Amino acid sequence: MTAFSKFEVAGPGAAAWLDGLVSNHIPKNVGRINLCYLLSENGGVRSEFTIFREAPERFYLVSAGAMERHDFDYLTKLLPSDGSVRLHNVTTQNGVFVVAGPHARDVLQKVTDTSLANQDFKWLSGQTINVGYANARALRVNFVGKLGWELHYPIEMQNYIFDLLVDAGDEFDLKPFGIRAMDSLRVEKSYRLIPRELSIEYAALESGLQRFVHLNKGPFIGAAALADWQQRGFKYQYVTMEVHDVTDADARGSEPIYNNGEIVGRATSGNYGWRVGKSLALAIIPPGLTEIGTNLEIEILGERHRATVIEESPFDPENQRLRDVA
Repeated sequence: MTAFSKFEVAGPGAAAWLDGLVSNHIPKNVGRINLCYLLSENGGVRSEFTIFREAPERFYLVSAGAMERHDFDYLTKLLPSDGSVRLHNVTTQNGVFVVAGPHARDVLQKVTDTSLANQDFKWLSGQTINVGYANARALRVNFVGKLGWELHYPIEMQNYIFDLLVDAGDEFDLKPFGIRAMDSLRVEKSYRLIPRELSIEYAALESGLQRFVHLNKGPFIGAAALADWQQRGFKYQYVTMEVHDVTDADARGSEPIYNNGEIVGRATSGNYGWRVGKSLALAIIPPGLTEIGTNLEIEILGERHRATVIEESPFDPENQRLRDVA
């Protein structure tokens, strides 16, 4: 996942500046990680950042790879003019590996001296660890819904770290996986993606970000507009759907959703969920049609299929695998 956008933010004003940008609380304690959103002025979602607090005045931000120029441009334009915050784009300097799965700890523990036990390395936390003779930021987060870590390391150490991990994972049948596999896994978790489920086209709360939007935390970009939008009432709501009777093609995004022959919304993403054995679609539809069990239709490659609204995160909804308590 080296394509991730990566930024370093530091300085005496860094914490206050970041807190005024995003809708969620930034990590309070050193070593902790929060998922945070930069909203647009109208209350939609402009960018998504994983924010790791490395020190009281130093943060490491990770965002979508396709958004590097966009995110860096916005962050640069929003910097305070007093010099209290320093921003560095380190995207091309750092590589990223995701080590995930039930044996992720077993593999990674073989190449580091840092304890990876739950009590020493909690979910949604980060540490700088050694990986053999190299150093890496290890973040206990991932986009696949299993026990795992992201390793962020100097790009010149990439081949060395890859070889170490492959050798360490041999006894556990470690295999590389790519973006398409990751997308299937994230759809099973109902994870949102920029710019599909998350967009300036929809209010942040229409995209189901209630856990990550705190309108009472103090001023942040888009807060007032989002509150006004909420007062007016939302037109859409984010849902997860099971698509029935699919034999050769799954939804990919932008497929129309029908109710009684009328287009009422659209799929934002879709894929086959191999862990749950279901064809899945993520969608934006009117709030009146979002009750669990509601039957609608989705058109895929010119053919309509029955689609049923189901509970969010059909795989491991309690996040037991992520927390490693299953």
